[in-house]
Amino acid sequence: MQKRALLLFALLFIIRTGFAQKPYAAFNHVALYVTDVNRSAAFYRKLFHLDTTKIPNPGQHVKWLKMGRYLQLHLIEGKKEDLTIAQNNHIAFSVQSLSDFIQFLKKENIYFEGQKGSAGTFVVRADGVKQIYLKDPDGYMIEVNDAAY
Repeated sequence: MQKRALLLFALLFIIRTGFAQKPYAAFNHVALYVTDVNRSAAFYRKLFHLDTTKIPNPGQHVKWLKMGRYLQLHLIEGKKEDLTIAQNNHIAFSVQSLSDFIQFLKKENIYFEGQKGSAGTFVVRADGVKQIYLKDPDGYMIEVNDAAY
């Protein structure tokens, strides 16, 4: 009986791990339409230390930035109109120390808030992660949190 249970467990483990289906799709990049690609790239590089990567068609007003190992942020120049973007529409970055990041923002005079309109504060999500919000040069909302990464 014990051999059968062990064999069944091993078979289920092999099926679950060896034949597990990959997700249908994997997240690849976020593209933002910006007014000045160099200004936006400098902002994201300064705040999040993102490295640029090669673009397929050099000469375009485009910058691609690496966000971790497999993700990218594509900045595309050409935006003309101002956008009003709700805080719920945002991209999010996790940092090792939200306190250190907040100190950096204060030193650089970059506005951030926790709850809408509560400057210089953070909020705690239901899962215990602390977060703040700020805007990039074109008004796109960015969440920065201390979730483990």
